[in-house]
This record gives sequence, C-alpha cells and structure tokens, in this order.
Amino acid sequence: MASRNERVNEGRLSERRHRRSGCLADALRLQLEACREDEGLAAIVVSDDLGFCVAHAGGDGSHDELAARLPMLADPAQRWPVDDDDAGELQPPRAALSVATFSIEGARLHACVVKETATATESSAGGGEALARVASGFTRLLAQ
Repeated sequence: MASRNERVNEGRLSERRHRRSGCLADALRLQLEACREDEGLAAIVVSDDLGFCVAHAGGDGSHDELAARLPMLADPAQRWPVDDDDAGELQPPRAALSVATFSIEGARLHACVVKETATATESSAGGGEALARVASGFTRLLAQ
C-alpha cells in the first residue's frame, strides 16, 4: 500500500502531465505557473538581456515593466539612482524580489520571483530554489 506522500506525489505528477503543451510559449508559461504555485509566489517573470518579457506567470499585469527592469536589477553596475517618487508602483519592494541570471546557448536571461507580501516580510532570503527551477526548466524546454 502506498503512503499518503506517495499518493499525493502520484496525483501531482498525474495532474502536471495533463498540463503540457506542444507550443513552446505555452510550455514555458505552464512551467512558470507550476513553479509559482508550488513555491507560493505572487509572480515569476523572465526577460531577455534587453528587458523584453520572455514569459511570466501570476502578478498584477505589470510583468512587462518588471521585465524591462530585470537587466538593471540583475546587474548593480547598470542601476540608476531612483528617487522614491520615481519608483512609483512599477517595482515591488526590494525585499519581495529575488533575481538571477542564467545563460542558454549564449543568450542571457534574467528571472525574477516576486514573493507574496506576507512571505517577503517574514524573510528577505529565499527564492533561490524557485530561480534554480526556472533556469533548469527553461534550459530543458529550450533545448528541445
């Protein structure tokens, strides 16, 4: 007889297999959505080195603005000093963000996880596992 954890894992695996797509853009979005749900994140955004949104999941519709800022958030040398008045609502609080850069076949991509506000205030660390999962999933999907 299978343990409860094994039954739960089998059910999740089965559900995940039904949520697949032959379309690359949909497959990338589904991978991000599964990661976002599993990690309890508000949003995940992936941009290219020019700041164009490659894929996103969750959020409040401001993914294009966040994607445009990702290259600057990932590279402190590119950051401009921003007044509090200039920041507006384009960027969540810094504690709510985790950013990583990864390369696939010579192209640099930037991934950002936006934590739920309750999670962000409890711990400014975290997001590393989700970012590693995003990079791994994108590498796998884009290599096909």
